[in-house]
Amino acid sequence: MQRIPIEPSFAAWRRAARALLRQGVEPGQIEWIESDGAVAHGESDENGNSGAARQDTRSSAAAGTEAASGTSGTSNASGTATTTTAFAVPAIPRELLARLKTAGCFRAPDRWALLYRVLWRWTHGERNVLDPGDADGALLDQRVQAIERETDDLLALTLFRRRDPSMGPPEFVGWYEPHHDLLERAAARFAPRTGNSTWMLTTPRGAAFWNGMLLRIGQPLPDEAAHAAEASQASAASAMTGEAITSEPTEALWLAYYASAFNAAPSSVPLRYWRTPPAGPPLPAHLARERSRLGAQSAPVTVPDAPPVEYSALTPPFREPTGPLATCRRCALWRNATHAVAGAGPAHAAIMVVGEQPSEQEDRQGEPFTGPAGQLLDAVLARAGVERAALYLTCAVKHYKWELLDQQRVHRTPARREVEACHYWLEEELARIAPRVVVTLGPTALKALTGAHVNLSEYLGQTIAHGGRLIVPTYHPSYALRTADARLRNDIEATIVTAFSRAAKLVEG
Repeated sequence: MQRIPIEPSFAAWRRAARALLRQGVEPGQIEWIESDGAVAHGESDENGNSGAARQDTRSSAAAGTEAASGTSGTSNASGTATTTTAFAVPAIPRELLARLKTAGCFRAPDRWALLYRVLWRWTHGERNVLDPGDADGALLDQRVQAIERETDDLLALTLFRRRDPSMGPPEFVGWYEPHHDLLERAAARFAPRTGNSTWMLTTPRGAAFWNGMLLRIGQPLPDEAAHAAEASQASAASAMTGEAITSEPTEALWLAYYASAFNAAPSSVPLRYWRTPPAGPPLPAHLARERSRLGAQSAPVTVPDAPPVEYSALTPPFREPTGPLATCRRCALWRNATHAVAGAGPAHAAIMVVGEQPSEQEDRQGEPFTGPAGQLLDAVLARAGVERAALYLTCAVKHYKWELLDQQRVHRTPARREVEACHYWLEEELARIAPRVVVTLGPTALKALTGAHVNLSEYLGQTIAHGGRLIVPTYHPSYALRTADARLRNDIEATIVTAFSRAAKLVEG
């Protein structure tokens, strides 16, 4: 088994993969190890070579020596030398390289192993490796689509704040927290859209710098990191988080960009405020407020039915449960959850409240809305004059979805497939409780009741008539808890209070 340490980048993997292919090293003989990043981002050894350069030098030297003799040397588990025949690498189609490069952005422990396995099979005549019916081809296609979706989100949703001109370039600083390593990919597409304005886009794993002509990707320098920190915390008394805070002509660049991206009309694109959680409202602040004002009508509006769910060999139909909720295995979330959290409340409550999923504390206690979001919900209900004891509280997804980050369990938004898996239990609760009004907290809950094509931004301040039910959509209390800006948090809480007041009036007739 060969251990191949590389910088976590497609360029470094491509160099190593080319040398390994020439040596004829099979995928099963390789263990890919991502370097810790200290050397990968530019630190040099005593000879002035970077970590990636040293690895590339070793690989190239080995490939050249072994190619000259027609063989390459590897070792098996016992340390005995084995011999593999040198392999002439055929020309790789540009389209295949593009797909591999895109999939290389997908942050997963096996990403480089998958890329090399696909490349190995293709170069050895297995052209069906790219077919959706092939296990490797299907996984590659899923990751390519995931990266393309998140790249589109980053391009459309990143909000920039203008810095004080006296501080010098960059003029604008933006922050985005992608799930995958797509900064370089997105920045290369983003730069041509912004003309000669200078900007810096910062992520937890690096930053992109544009000086109006050249794009640089790397770790921010100390002063640049300070600019990012300053921008992420800055807010103006006259602006909501993420908005432009001056009216100078250069602001027109970003306002025009947002206007073209969202087209100032109801859109399926979710909004990301400045460093706010994914559950945030789906449009920039100035558009969201305008749309809320125009859409705040009393008469219920209808939404079309969601298209039927399409299944394939990769996503077979769900099986009907044969036991109680605690034994549900319709998706994989049960494996890492402590409890399946069922709804709680009166058997025939007039108002049902649907959240997204249990939180960390609710997962351990097995009861809905008992954590910090539940405490804020109690305060909101008190302001709205609604008794919690009169409500039936539940979640669209019954198991807590999380991932380990710095030895802590961190919340992750349920995928559409997971929401669809739990729809059986939500429909059972709706049929059993038969509420007159349903209040949905956050976009996931709204989509669970109406379909994935319905967006929270389009229906804030409105009442939806769907499936014989009245639905009042609003924000999730956890969104307010994770919002640093005090004014924005107060606005969010006021919106939730208004939603519950409207639900109570609908129940009264």
